Amino acid sequence: MNEKDFLVELGLLSFVTRLKRVSDSMLHDGRKLYKELGMDIEPNWYVIFKLFQHFEELTVTEIADKIGFAHPSVITIVNKMVKKGYLESRQCSVDSRRRLLVLTKKSKEEMPKFERIWEAGVSGLKKMLGDSDAVAFLETLESRVFEKGFKQRTLERLESKPEVEILGFEKKYAEDFARLNYEWVDEYFEIEEHDREQLDNPIKHIIEPKGQIFFAKINDEIVGTVAMVKTDDETFELAKMAVTSKYRGFKIGEQLMIACVEYARALSAALIYLESNTKLIPAIRLYKKFGFKEVSQDPNTPYKRSNIRMELSL
Repeated sequence: MNEKDFLVELGLLSFVTRLKRVSDSMLHDGRKLYKELGMDIEPNWYVIFKLFQHFEELTVTEIADKIGFAHPSVITIVNKMVKKGYLESRQCSVDSRRRLLVLTKKSKEEMPKFERIWEAGVSGLKKMLGDSDAVAFLETLESRVFEKGFKQRTLERLESKPEVEILGFEKKYAEDFARLNYEWVDEYFEIEEHDREQLDNPIKHIIEPKGQIFFAKINDEIVGTVAMVKTDDETFELAKMAVTSKYRGFKIGEQLMIACVEYARALSAALIYLESNTKLIPAIRLYKKFGFKEVSQDPNTPYKRSNIRMELSL
C-alpha cells in the first residue's frame, strides 16, 4: 500500500472504509472473473448456493436469518438468481402463504463447475494471506461487534472521557517510563542498546544532562510518557513517546506533544528533532500535525529501526 494513501494515514478512523475498499475490490475482481469465464453469476451469490446445499428449501426470511444479511439485500440477490434461472419459488404445501425457494436443475448441473472455481479462489486467497489468520481475526471482530456495537462503544467513550494530568519527571515514575516504552518497542520492533541505556537509567542519560521526561496520568495510573533529550544549547531530541494500548485514541499523545513544545520554547530552544519509523503511521501523523518536517536521515543514528528523521523549528 502506498505510504501516502490518505486512508492509511487516518489509521483506525478509516478502518471500516478500508474494509469496504478491500471488499469492493474483491467483488469487482470476482465479477470480472465470472465474465471472463463466460458465467452469468455474481460473486455474492456463492453463499446462497452453499446454503441450499445444506437446506433443500428456504424462505427469504430464513436465508436472511442464517447468513445475517438484511432482508432487502437478500430479496435483491434472490430476485436476480430467479431471473437467471438458478432459483425457483414454490408454494409451501403446509402453509400456502409461505413461498419456498429451491435450486433449479440449472443450478445443480452447474454446481460442479462453481465448486472448482470456489476451491481455486480459496487456494488463491490462502496464498495471498500467507501466515495471516484472517478467519480468526474476522471471528474475533464479529464476536466483539455483536457483543457490543460500534455505536455503544463510541458513546461510552464519549461519556467517560478520562481527565489527563501531564506531569514532569519524578524518580518514582522512572519504572513507568521504562515499562511503557518497553511495551511499545517490543510490540513493533526489537529492543536496542540505546533503548536500554535511556530506559534503565533515565536520570543519568536524560534528566542530569538537563532534559525532561513528561508523564500522562489518569486517576492513579501513568498511561503515557515522552522524553526531551537535550543535545546542545538550542536543540532537543523528542524521544521515547509511548501511550499504553488501553488509552490510545484519547489524544494523550497530543497533550504530551504540547508539553514538549512548550518546554522547549520556554528554554529558548531553536529546534526539536526526532527519529522514528514510517511503520508507526499514527505517530508520524501526530508529528506532522505539530509542524514537524521530514529531513535527511542521520547516518550515525543509534537506532537500527529508524528510517525517518523529522524536525520542528521553533
